[in-house]
Amino acid sequence: MARRSADLAKYPTRKPEQIRLYGRYADEVLGDLASEFECRRKELVKRIYALLKEAKRQGVDQGDDKYLRAMRATVGLVTASVCVRLARAGVRSLYPNFEKHCGAAVDGLRDKQYGKGKGRPRPPEDEKMEL
Repeated sequence: MARRSADLAKYPTRKPEQIRLYGRYADEVLGDLASEFECRRKELVKRIYALLKEAKRQGVDQGDDKYLRAMRATVGLVTASVCVRLARAGVRSLYPNFEKHCGAAVDGLRDKQYGKGKGRPRPPEDEKMEL
């Protein structure tokens, strides 16, 4: 995984638009992490299963429920993946909650700095039709 939390720490969050981009970037990083856990778990299940199979072949292990034991051994990665998915849901709610709770204040500050109505798209003016 090329991206790390250190990349998130460097990401600027001084402007509302940057908060939105930070949330998107954090969502991508967490998505990659969840995928990594799931893929690594599948690999480990296969390796543990092969290990238990070899142990049975050499007479060291009974060999009962090899696949179930391999799955139980990797249940921690399933838990980690679920937790990361919950974290992604939290990150996705960052900007909508910011807009919900702070949007009026941000709009007021923009109006004060740039003037009322500037920077916002205006509705089209009504024109009379000629008959």
